[in-house]
Amino acid sequence: MNRKPEVSVLIPAYNVAPYIRECLDSVLAQTLQDFEIICVDDASADRTWEILQEYAESDERIRLFRHEQNMGQSCGRNHALDHASGEYIYMLDADDKILPDMLEDLVKECRENDLDVIAFETYQFTDGGEALTNSGIKTIEYGETGVMDGRQALIYCMERESFSLSVPTFLMKHAYLKETGLRFVEGILHEDVGYILELIVRAGRIRFLHRVWFLRRIRAGSTMTSGFSARNIEGYLKSLYRSFELEPALKKDLERDPSFALAFRRWQRDIFGRVLQIYREASEVIAGQTGGSVDEEIRRSFELMKMAEQGSVPWDAALDERLSEGVYLCGTGQYTSRMIGVIGNRDLVIRGIITLKKDRKAFRGFPLLGEEDLGGLDRTIPVILSVSHYTRGEYEDLLTEYGFTDQILPSF
Repeated sequence: MNRKPEVSVLIPAYNVAPYIRECLDSVLAQTLQDFEIICVDDASADRTWEILQEYAESDERIRLFRHEQNMGQSCGRNHALDHASGEYIYMLDADDKILPDMLEDLVKECRENDLDVIAFETYQFTDGGEALTNSGIKTIEYGETGVMDGRQALIYCMERESFSLSVPTFLMKHAYLKETGLRFVEGILHEDVGYILELIVRAGRIRFLHRVWFLRRIRAGSTMTSGFSARNIEGYLKSLYRSFELEPALKKDLERDPSFALAFRRWQRDIFGRVLQIYREASEVIAGQTGGSVDEEIRRSFELMKMAEQGSVPWDAALDERLSEGVYLCGTGQYTSRMIGVIGNRDLVIRGIITLKKDRKAFRGFPLLGEEDLGGLDRTIPVILSVSHYTRGEYEDLLTEYGFTDQILPSF
C-alpha cells in the first residue's frame, strides 16, 4: 500500500481464535473501504496467528506483526501505532466488532468539524449474540454535543458521570496523536484509563455523539470480566500516577478554571475509589499475591492525591487576611460542599450561601440567601463563586448588580 489510507485500524490480538474472524469481517465490511488494518499477534498459543495470515493473504490492506513473547495489549497497540500511516486512528479489540457505516460516518464528522477526537457509544453483547442491558459493566451514554475543547469535555463527562474507560469508543486524528506523543503505559491492566484522560484533556477539538457504532463482546476470561487481583490495582494506580504527571502541563488551566479543576480532581478520586473497591472485595487474594506491598502503594497514592488537591488551592496569608471578616459562598451543589470543607479547615466564617433559587432556608447548616436578601448584606465581604461554569455568569451579573465587587474564583 503506497499512499496513505484514510483510517488505520489497529488490532492487538492474543488467543482470540474464536472471535478474530468476526472482528476482521466487521472492518472489511465497512462502507468506507480506504483503510489499512494493522494486527499485532501477542504470541498467541491458539490459531489466532494462522487465521490472521489467512486474512492477510487475501487482502493486501491487512498488515501483520508478531511478538515472540506475550507483551500485553498496551505494547501491541503501541507497536501497531508505530506502523500506522492513516489520517485517522481507530483501535479495536480483537474480540469486538463495529457497525458497517462507522468509519465513513465518523471520518466525515471529523473532517467537517476539524476534530482531534470523536467519541461515540457502545452496545454490549454476549458470545451468543444477545444484547446485554444489565451486565454489571456500565455502558456509556454520552448524549450529543457540539465541538468542545478538552477542558469542557472533561467537565461534561464528569458532570454526566459518562467518562469512558474504553479506547474503542474513540476515533482519533493521527496528527493529534503524533503532536501529543500519546502512548499506552505498557505491562499493566486497565491501560485505557489514563490514556483516555490525557486523550480528552489535551484535545483542542472534540465532540461526543449519541449513537452506537462499537459492539463490545462480554465473555468469560476477558479483562472486563476476570476476577480482581493485584494487577488490577496496579493498573489503576499507574493510571492515577499518570494524571499526577500530567498536571504540570495543565497547571494554568487548573488554576484559572475551577470547574475543570473540580472535574479533574473528581476523576482522580473516582479512580482511587476503584482501587479501594477492588482492595475491599479481594483483599485476601491481593495480600497473598503481594505480601502487603500494595498497602504501601495505596497509601502513597492517597498522599499524592492530598498533595495535589492542597497544592491547587491558592490559599495564602494574604487571602486569609482578606477573608478574616467572613465570606459568602454561591450555589447549593458539590462545588459549594467542597468549599465548605476547605474553609472549615482554615477556621474562617461562612456568613451565608447566595443562591439563584431559594427553595429552602439553609444548606449544610448555613443560611441560604436569595436575591431578595442581597440588599441587606455587607457588600465589603468577599464572595466565592463556588458554582459550575454553566451558572457562573448569572451569579457574577447578580452580584455586580448589587455591588459585590470582591468576587473570588476558587481553584480546587
